[in-house]
Amino acid sequence: MIKIIFSLLFIVNILHANESLHSIYEHIILKNSKEAVVVAEKLKSALEKEDTPLAKKEFSELVKAVKSVEAFYILGDLNDEYIDLPRYLDTFHQGTEDIKSQLDMIIKEKEDLSLALYKNSHKTINALEYLLFTKELKNPRVKAMALMMIDTIHKNLTEIYEGYKEEEKHFVSNEQNANAMMLNALIESAYKLKEWCVGDPAGLSHKFRGKPDNRRAEFHISKNAMVAVQAILKTHLKVLDKQDFKNFGSMIRSYQVTDELQNAIAALKSALAESQKIKNDDFSQAAPLYESLKKLHTAYFISLIGKLKVTSKILDSDGD
Repeated sequence: MIKIIFSLLFIVNILHANESLHSIYEHIILKNSKEAVVVAEKLKSALEKEDTPLAKKEFSELVKAVKSVEAFYILGDLNDEYIDLPRYLDTFHQGTEDIKSQLDMIIKEKEDLSLALYKNSHKTINALEYLLFTKELKNPRVKAMALMMIDTIHKNLTEIYEGYKEEEKHFVSNEQNANAMMLNALIESAYKLKEWCVGDPAGLSHKFRGKPDNRRAEFHISKNAMVAVQAILKTHLKVLDKQDFKNFGSMIRSYQVTDELQNAIAALKSALAESQKIKNDDFSQAAPLYESLKKLHTAYFISLIGKLKVTSKILDSDGD
């Protein structure tokens, strides 16, 4: 009788975990990646019409969508064929090449664009930002370049969405592995947010301490730095805070790890509130935000890892 009861409890726990994992996949992973594809299509439409104000508005929506996908990216863990896709979308903090001067040269030259835009970095969201916010869409070559960029971005986002659809069974089949993937994704995202997105432009990171420079911010040309920061924070809250669907936070509560979870959620809400106080992407005001992000990273990296007993990845602090 005891064995039967234990067996039934084990089955109930498995079913509960599977239900939660399916919910996370449907309401966060698939939803965010599909929405990013749709947003890219809207931006392409605006570019085709040469409607610059609308294109700039839709670009801001694309920033939100791409950052939401990146902030909880586990597809590379599910299938290593997809590890590099985020790099094809976004070159922030990757390498030292000067994409701006390269794009300026391509605009001036007459080489066929299918040959001129040969690098992955030429067709990222960062390249599109530079083109859209510093050049004129009425220039036929600029417009053609912008359309090639958004087509590539759309293709990569579609590949992510389709990849997630293929890998759902893999994700829900192992609760422990899924937990490790999710927590590692949150930790990596929180670190990059703290050090790269906020710490570097604010002059608060180890690398640039005491040397603030707003030009180090992601999407500083289009003034979408805080848009990106808030999209990341809202994605983390969607993953952990109470929602009208079961999420990773629901699972963590079921493990009785409530204090550590609440500390992480409190840090996220504090960071979001602080980010909303920063005007015009001026990172001289970002010290309180940075402090909240430090608490968030600690809550993830020390408290939740310890309680959930998962192994963390080692992230290269220079991002190189």
